[in-house]
Amino acid sequence: MLALAILALAASAAAYSETAGNSGNHPDPNKEATQPPGAVSNPDRAAEAVAAVEALYATLDEDLLEQVKYDLDDEKRRNWSNLPANITDFERNGIRMGDLNEEQRASVFAVLETSLSTEGFEKVRRIVRADEILAQSSPRAARFGWTEDNYWFAVFGAPSVTEAWSWQFGGHHLAVNVTIDEGRMFLSPTFLGVEPATFVDGGETFAPLQAELEGGLALVRALDETQQAAAIVTDRPREVYAGAGRDGVIPPTEGALVEEWPAAQQEMLVELIDLWVGMLPGAAAEARHAEIAPDLPETRFAWHGPVDGSGSVYYRIQGPRLLIEFSTQGNIGDDAGHNHSVYRDPTREYGGTL
Repeated sequence: MLALAILALAASAAAYSETAGNSGNHPDPNKEATQPPGAVSNPDRAAEAVAAVEALYATLDEDLLEQVKYDLDDEKRRNWSNLPANITDFERNGIRMGDLNEEQRASVFAVLETSLSTEGFEKVRRIVRADEILAQSSPRAARFGWTEDNYWFAVFGAPSVTEAWSWQFGGHHLAVNVTIDEGRMFLSPTFLGVEPATFVDGGETFAPLQAELEGGLALVRALDETQQAAAIVTDRPREVYAGAGRDGVIPPTEGALVEEWPAAQQEMLVELIDLWVGMLPGAAAEARHAEIAPDLPETRFAWHGPVDGSGSVYYRIQGPRLLIEFSTQGNIGDDAGHNHSVYRDPTREYGGTL
């Protein structure tokens, strides 16, 4: 249903664009501009996030409060990394989870939970948990302290329903940047990775980025011979092009043009995009989908690697206001797996507030 709605919106936007381009239908420069679809406000969810941060602040002493707070325009917002702790000389922002008591840690996660969808929050929690599992199975990970303790949380600006502010949470394989501006919610840039890609915890099996891997494989396999040939590219980055420290980087524009695909494959692409966009709460995710829907005809899908579910693979979804990259670090099925991904809005990084 989501994909069909987005495709209908894309078609409607294209029809409007074509009509507006005809003589006599140009926008009136004296008429007040309406907000773009992505600007739809979600004040209730924003208020919950504000309340959660204030509740967190109430649990912190003076030193921790000083550590967690930054100005909104502080360039340290760009200071995030997916690398693990203790292997590089890199100082992360904010308060370290391992330095917090149980109440304070729960309060940090409450901020995340109010700002993300249920699926998005669980994905973040599983990525963090995977690092603890990795430390149990890898002497190197254990020696360097790759655990749930080595994740950091920071707040930029004063939490408000009417003014812009942001929070950042990250550590190994994770950097989530959520900006809230007048009730609008933005997720760019966000890095999601996981190792092991599949793990057992408490008797249950978890694979936080399995849907992203399987969705990409299903899509490239669903393309016909001509479309698949257009999608497959000869080069790929070792990890991703637009990862940590790469703000403003735009990868090569290549791959299959989505406009030339049948509706069924376009629906699959929208569902794949939603695995990242859907990390935002419902109204915010819908607003983001509405914002990028008009760009769907200009969006490209690039694939590198085998399409049979073996080997190492990489794919990229790239449009005027969207960039998603996903890569396996090694062959699919090797050991327990190791995946990286990044989500960006090239036109409005950090919610356009930095």
